[in-house]
Amino acid sequence: MFKHILVPVDFSDQCHKIRPQVLEMARLVNARVTLLHVVPLPSVWYGGAEGGYGVMFDVPAMESAAKEDLGKFLESRDPELRIDIAVETGEPAAAITSFAANNAVDLIMMPTHGFGLFRSLLLGSIAAKVLHDAKCSVWTAAHVQNLPPATTLDAGGKMLCAVDFGCGSVNLVRRARDIAKLFGAHLTLLHAVPVITSSEAGADIGLRQTLMSAARESLARMQREAGTSIDALVQEGSVSTVVREATEHGDVRLLIIGRGHMNQALGRLRSSTYQIIRCSRCPVLSL
Repeated sequence: MFKHILVPVDFSDQCHKIRPQVLEMARLVNARVTLLHVVPLPSVWYGGAEGGYGVMFDVPAMESAAKEDLGKFLESRDPELRIDIAVETGEPAAAITSFAANNAVDLIMMPTHGFGLFRSLLLGSIAAKVLHDAKCSVWTAAHVQNLPPATTLDAGGKMLCAVDFGCGSVNLVRRARDIAKLFGAHLTLLHAVPVITSSEAGADIGLRQTLMSAARESLARMQREAGTSIDALVQEGSVSTVVREATEHGDVRLLIIGRGHMNQALGRLRSSTYQIIRCSRCPVLSL
């Protein structure tokens, strides 16, 4: 499962609210945790127009203060929990992904900072860049302005795994099964069938039935190949609508999705990843 969890810490309210989930994950998988704070260098360090004014920044003092605050961040007294702290300087997203790549990190846990009506349509720029560039799995908190009270993934909880039929989906189903088993949670596969409109009502109904039937058959083949027998839910609608409706109930604790290669130019991020994370009302684990 996960052996080294990286938690980027900016000391925001959103960041403080994910501490229970970080501790729970670390204890359950017996993982080492590294708390990372990135001191962003002001634009003057990059030759900005204001560079001629001689503004001074005491970076060592900023790093020292960050280390002291990181030492208090998790507030855990569990002697078996291994917690390290690290402070980097530079552009935050680049520093996070670089640290993860260079230190055998296999899971990054972070909030997404969705603030206000307009911001709810976007992901925070740092989270978006990390999702795009990170080579490891990424856990993101529910993308809402006010995070709900922390929920635990204890026995009896529910998980969803959103699947398509692309390359890597079989492995995604297997990994989702293993994660749900680890947490003692009930897992359901979720697939969205696009809404098809037609000028002829009869043809429209027939086409919908054909698409739904084909999706169920594809899910069954996928499960046979994966060696699983998991409950599956096929819903008609856009990915965003299906995900929002499926996760808006409090008993869904985690949504698992794939984040595979599109092509070399675009990196790892699938086109629907941002959309799913924006619309999910529960945390999302992208593998």
